[in-house]
Amino acid sequence: MEEDISILLAKLSFSEEEKKRVVSKKANKDNSKGYEHWAIGKLMTQEKVNKEAMYRVFKSLWYTKEEVNFVALKDGGILVKFCNEDDRKKILNLSPWLFDQCLFNMVPYSKDKTMEEYDFNHTPFWVRIANIPMEYMDRDMAMEVGSAIGEVLAIDWRDRDGGWTEYMRIRINIDINKPLQRVVYFTNHGGEEFVCSIRYEKLPRFCYICGLIGHTTQKCKAQKNSNENQDNIFQYGKWLRVPIRVIDQNNGLLRNGIEMIKKDKENDSELHRNLWKVIGTNTQYDHEETEQVKDTDDESELSTP
Repeated sequence: MEEDISILLAKLSFSEEEKKRVVSKKANKDNSKGYEHWAIGKLMTQEKVNKEAMYRVFKSLWYTKEEVNFVALKDGGILVKFCNEDDRKKILNLSPWLFDQCLFNMVPYSKDKTMEEYDFNHTPFWVRIANIPMEYMDRDMAMEVGSAIGEVLAIDWRDRDGGWTEYMRIRINIDINKPLQRVVYFTNHGGEEFVCSIRYEKLPRFCYICGLIGHTTQKCKAQKNSNENQDNIFQYGKWLRVPIRVIDQNNGLLRNGIEMIKKDKENDSELHRNLWKVIGTNTQYDHEETEQVKDTDDESELSTP
């Protein structure tokens, strides 16, 4: 529509009255509450979502220093207008954000980009990797195993003295256009092979047939093209999702230290150490969400490797 109007206007002649220029006077004014603090997001789902309800919920959860506003754009984009850099850093560092088990993916806003130029296909998740022998649980192993899943952003050391015990916890930038990775194969120096299971924190709704985020099992195109019987068709399940636990002072998501692997202006380790209250509130909200899949999905749950 906008392109059609531009083409039309290019063919018209305008009067002197219409040609009067409006000159901006903001050049020398403080623009600290301008676009440089904004983010742009997109709901990565095929489901219909009540956006107004989502705006209200996020505003109540984020505890921002200043008011945040949402503006719906064309092509499904949503402009998130933060008023300061600290608020934007905090919220982006706490990604992913879910509403009704749908992923709302956010990236920093850039005035020179069109909606199509933003990368909404990658989002950071905290993943837990289990079944690795304890003697191999160190930083090098975390980097190697994490890199086999995606781009490693941070490592969460559960205990600075003894390292990990049950699993390694790593923040990884995941390509959500690909099926969720379920395992990593690890072979030690003696040739012994281990199948290391992967589970995802704050995992949104995904398909139990193809493993893709964004649609449910009932709406999967692969289901219609599959000739497998119902017992073998489900290759993914709820076992990929880390169960939500209510957080208290003795049971928090933050450990004794988080080592940032990729450091940039949107990743600040100090923020990770000081946002217990916000993470706790977001997790309690996740706990209230219900599993919106049919009984056939529940029956597809596989045993954890």
